Amino acid sequence: MNFNRIAISGHRGWASSAVVAALADSGAPVRVFHRPDSDVSALPDHVDKVGVDVNNQEELVAALQEVDILISLVGHDGIESQHELLRAIPHTSVRLFSPSDLAARYDEEGLSLPVNASKARVEAAARDAGIPVTIVLPGNFAEFALATPALGVNSRDNEITFSGKSATEPLNICTRNYVAAAYVSIFAKTPLAELENRTIGLCELRPTGNDIASILARAHGSEPTVTTDSLAKVSAGVSRCIAEGSPFALMWYCRKVWATGQQSKMVGSDIWEVPGYTKATLQTLLAEGKLEPYREMPPQIIGAMIQELAR
Repeated sequence: MNFNRIAISGHRGWASSAVVAALADSGAPVRVFHRPDSDVSALPDHVDKVGVDVNNQEELVAALQEVDILISLVGHDGIESQHELLRAIPHTSVRLFSPSDLAARYDEEGLSLPVNASKARVEAAARDAGIPVTIVLPGNFAEFALATPALGVNSRDNEITFSGKSATEPLNICTRNYVAAAYVSIFAKTPLAELENRTIGLCELRPTGNDIASILARAHGSEPTVTTDSLAKVSAGVSRCIAEGSPFALMWYCRKVWATGQQSKMVGSDIWEVPGYTKATLQTLLAEGKLEPYREMPPQIIGAMIQELAR
């Protein structure tokens, strides 16, 4: 089976860097687009590195020749720039586009958050242009859910805050390494006809809040301190932050969809399994200390998150 020829836009982010590294090691021909002034020294020598001004259609079209799949892994600030990629694709050899998402399918309230609305507009624009797309949805990253205060898990201090029904509702999470392995499994060799216009969900772990509390007890040798936030409080947090234009709206929203039991359903039913991959468990991540930190977050940001959640 032949490899697909892959181009990637976005290579330096916390999640994207792992995906790029995994694809670069897969054997597939990989081309990475980068700003002319971007540091690409961490990329392997065999990766084709192309400096491109995303606002220059001529450069984009030239860079996308002899490419089968264009994968976008840009961060929140770059979501709107993907419209420039969509303008270029019809004039290239690209046959499949995977826009930057790495989250879940959102309801109406979720789509009122600016970053989610931007992602939805990109996907709609691709479909309107007749460009085949593949969306990859991991739910929440395990590192975000278990290593930050965002969803109420404080593994370091053996504390957990349940929201609504989160004690008994499952949470669909994936580690960054699993997501990277999934991108290789999906895009490196799979025939494009099998990927076109699919929304693919990923599921590495699906624990309930009680499952997490049980592992915390095992890890610390004592029961965790448990508190509970009502669904009304969580819902109010979402509404308040949306009204204030606060970046913490997404944090409250993630709590809400777990609290209501929606979150595990928001990756859909087309779940991709990575052949031969040994999935992480709560035991390995929390009890054995193998949970990696989430993206670099200054102490003041963590403090602001905790302060917001206490409101």
